[in-house]
Amino acid sequence: MPINAGPEFLEAQRKHEEARSLSEKMSTLREMMRLMPKHKGTEKLHKEFTRRMAKLQEQQKLEIKRRKGKKSIAVKKEGFQIVIIGFPNSGKSTLLKKLTNAEPKIAAYPFTTKKPEIGMLDFEGGKVQMVEVPALLENASEEQAELMSIILNCNGILLVYENEKQKQVLMNELYKFGVEKPVMFIDKGDVPDKKNFFNFFDLIRVYTKEPGEEHMKEKPLVVKRGTTVIEIARRVHKDFVKKFNYARVWGSTKYDGQRVEQDYKLKDKDIVEFHIK
Repeated sequence: MPINAGPEFLEAQRKHEEARSLSEKMSTLREMMRLMPKHKGTEKLHKEFTRRMAKLQEQQKLEIKRRKGKKSIAVKKEGFQIVIIGFPNSGKSTLLKKLTNAEPKIAAYPFTTKKPEIGMLDFEGGKVQMVEVPALLENASEEQAELMSIILNCNGILLVYENEKQKQVLMNELYKFGVEKPVMFIDKGDVPDKKNFFNFFDLIRVYTKEPGEEHMKEKPLVVKRGTTVIEIARRVHKDFVKKFNYARVWGSTKYDGQRVEQDYKLKDKDIVEFHIK
């Protein structure tokens, strides 16, 4: 059955057939999937494209491992992780210093940051891990794969830029590498308000407490809005999921300590008390 593809799809198909690098193959295949007509006659083709994309992603992972060799600059995630990216001298290190407790090296010359710098942003008790990666350049999706792999695994991105060209170049590199994360754009020299930062990434703080205890844990979990009780249980302890009986919530419920089920969606500053079997 013909798929009745338009000229844009055929052009994307041509580019895919001519692509040589992994990033080009992935970006052109992603474009074909976006432009492909959606009807019964394209269901098999869509499945084929999905299988092809999975194979390309696996090749990409193997290529990243090969480039890493014995030395790795991977960053261990601690809760919700935001990566700061930008061109050389775009103000990434200054932004990291102003938002967190980090003390990165700051200088007027380019490529001051040689390895990822890590800090913790604190907003009224809620902590978010911030990672500044060394400066990215055009063709980063091919030539800076290890840095791009850090970005691929994060939860959100702060993109610091001086002009529109830098913004578009970096967004293109993210697209080619298959990075699909929320991106907050920051003009060089600007520092976003921490509350606005939490709102942009749709983050909330959830506290936990032990049954019978009056006081909640001092350090809340920072999670996406809409996170359920059972998802918090999984973060607290892996056994809580299979042993979950019910939970009590203080904050967003009609009354304090109301009993809720595992699919209850939590709100900012809620306190959760787990009861397990």
